Amino acid sequence: MKKNRNNSYIVSIDNTILVCYLALLLIGLVMMLDISSVQSSMVNFYRHAIFVGVSILAAIITLYFYKVDKLRPLNRWLVYLVMALLMLVFFLGVKTKGAERWLMIGPVGIQPSTLARLVLILFFAGYLDTKQDMIGLTKPKELFLEFIPLIVYTGVIFVLIFLGKHLSTLIIGGMTLLGMLFYAGLRKRFVLGVLLLGLIAGTVIIAKGDSFRSDRINTFKVYSLLIPNRPEPSNSPEEYQVRESLTALTSGGLIGTGMAHGRAKHYFLPEARTDYIYTIIGEEFGFLGAAVVLLLHALLFFRILKLAEAQEDRYHKYLVAGLGMNIFFNALINTGVSMSIIPSTGNTLPFVSYGGTALLVDSISIGLVLNITAKRRRM
Repeated sequence: MKKNRNNSYIVSIDNTILVCYLALLLIGLVMMLDISSVQSSMVNFYRHAIFVGVSILAAIITLYFYKVDKLRPLNRWLVYLVMALLMLVFFLGVKTKGAERWLMIGPVGIQPSTLARLVLILFFAGYLDTKQDMIGLTKPKELFLEFIPLIVYTGVIFVLIFLGKHLSTLIIGGMTLLGMLFYAGLRKRFVLGVLLLGLIAGTVIIAKGDSFRSDRINTFKVYSLLIPNRPEPSNSPEEYQVRESLTALTSGGLIGTGMAHGRAKHYFLPEARTDYIYTIIGEEFGFLGAAVVLLLHALLFFRILKLAEAQEDRYHKYLVAGLGMNIFFNALINTGVSMSIIPSTGNTLPFVSYGGTALLVDSISIGLVLNITAKRRRM
């Protein structure tokens, strides 16, 4: 029998998740102070500190005041809202590095594509719960007809994100949603089919799309340790950032150069605060420091997954698992890019990188996980 969550109050939350979350936020603050102290001003550190404060507040509000079950009917309306915001970006959006991704509300920028990942997880969890009896269907046509709304909404949002040139969000979002389908029990052959379609679409996008994507693939071929018979580096501008990232990481060794001797943050690595902050950690704190950050993300993920398995309510189970996947896949891709295990995509490291929308969305995700998995007592 399900507990009536609306007539109960929280008595304790999961300490492992809380400690991992706060530890990663603290590491992010330390790294932002470190980077800002050698650059032109401390403004970025102060802004990041404000982002952290606002995000913690959002996590607390989500934990104690968000009614997960009562507000579930709003998930579809959140999908419509995200679609509207993504379309609004094309008319009022601010271009950053060639991509229209941001909506400005005064001095604050909002990235609708990042918000879309959270909204799709909420919607997927509810839809998979409702259609649980259908997810085991063996005939593709029957399965397709049952999941048309899911396919249409996801397709529209993904097309809008693609037009906004935010491919990293498509990759992380696609991995998360596919992971949720697999977790919910979709047959392996259908999961592999969707994965194959995604890989084909990605290949076409890279081959026929903007040149900067194919440039990143070419750079990856040169510097990736996973590819045998690599071409010789050409020292082209397209290779600069990856080359500097690997130079910084290898100079870190086991214990790092120390914060006083880090080189990459002195403008040698342009995206030190965001996409390549893991590189700065690896350079200054070495393999051990970089491993601690990755292990904190891994511990957070596996703890969330374990708590998801303990949920009796399917909606809660799928929602918690999806939120955990979203954060962890994001971390894997960011660290993989820093080490040139995968091509550069342009995504931040959860809870550590400089940023507003990503930090806020990830903190709300932690608030939701703690809300659902909290121990409660009836009033």
